[in-house]
Amino acid sequence: MAPTFRQLQYFVALSEELNFGRAAQRLNISQPPLSAAIRQLEIDLGVRLFDRDSKHVSLTPAGVSLRARARRMLDYLDETLEIARRASSCAPVELRIGFAPSMIFRRLPEFLRTLEEVHPAARIVLREMNSALQFEALLRGQIDVGFIHGLPLPEGVASILLMDEPFICCVPSHHRLAQASFVSLQELAQERFVTFSRPLAPDYHDRVMNLLNAAGGQPGAVHEVSHWLTVLAMVATGMGVALVPQSMANSRMADVVYLPLDRNYGRHEARCIWLDIGENPARELMVGIVKSALRVE
Repeated sequence: MAPTFRQLQYFVALSEELNFGRAAQRLNISQPPLSAAIRQLEIDLGVRLFDRDSKHVSLTPAGVSLRARARRMLDYLDETLEIARRASSCAPVELRIGFAPSMIFRRLPEFLRTLEEVHPAARIVLREMNSALQFEALLRGQIDVGFIHGLPLPEGVASILLMDEPFICCVPSHHRLAQASFVSLQELAQERFVTFSRPLAPDYHDRVMNLLNAAGGQPGAVHEVSHWLTVLAMVATGMGVALVPQSMANSRMADVVYLPLDRNYGRHEARCIWLDIGENPARELMVGIVKSALRVE
C-alpha cells in the first residue's frame, strides 16, 4: 500500500525532531496517533524506519533514504496546491501552445494533464510547428508558450531546459547492426542517412553532418524530412539510418532498433520558451506547472 501524504508529513516531522513528543507538538496532535501512523507506515512499506527505545529515536538506513524523497514529495504537493489556488482565482484562460512533434515524447502530455487538473476551465490550443516558426509565433503574439528543440534563443525569449539527452542511432530491424550492443559513427559513415532538412532545423542538420564528416566519411545519401516521426518511419522501411535524441525511443515505432553510440557525441536539448514581457495569466500558469514538475525555481 502506498503511503498517504499525512503519513509522510508525520514521518518527516519525526525524522527531523527525533523525538515523539516534539514531533507531535509540531504537528499539533497527540503522541499516540503519531506513533500509530509511524507503525502503520513501517508495516505498509515492510521496513523499519526508526530505531527507538525509551530514551532515543534514530533513523535506520531505510529511514534516511526515505526522508529526502518524502521532503521532495511534500514540497511538490505544496507547489501543486499553490498552482491550483492561483488557477482557481483566475478567470477562464485560453493557452496557445506551440510544439515540435517530438515533444509528444518529452513530457508535454504530462504538463497538459497537470494543467487540466489544476485549471479545468482553461482552453488549450495546440499548434504543431517547428522550432524556428515558434520563435516567430511568440514574437507575433500567436502563441503563449513553445516547446522546441535546443536552438540559440533570440533576445527577449526566456526558457527552461526540459531535457538534455544523448543522441542514439536508429536502424531498421533487419539492418546488419541491429543486434549490436552499440555502434560507432565510423560504422555509419557510408550509410544512407535520414535527417531534418537544413532550413527547418539547421542546428540539428549541421551537427549530424559534421559528426559524420569527422568520423571520416560522407553518407551514401541524405534524405531530408520535416518531422521526427517521418524520420523513424523511413528508417523502419529500410530507407536509411538516423541519429535521434534518446527520448524518440519512446515512440515504439515498429521495425526500428535503437542503439547507443560508442561515446558521447554531444547532447540534444529540448526547451520550453516564452516571451518574458507583460502580463499573461495563461503563460504564467503553464510556465509555473513546468517549473514545478522540473523542480526549477
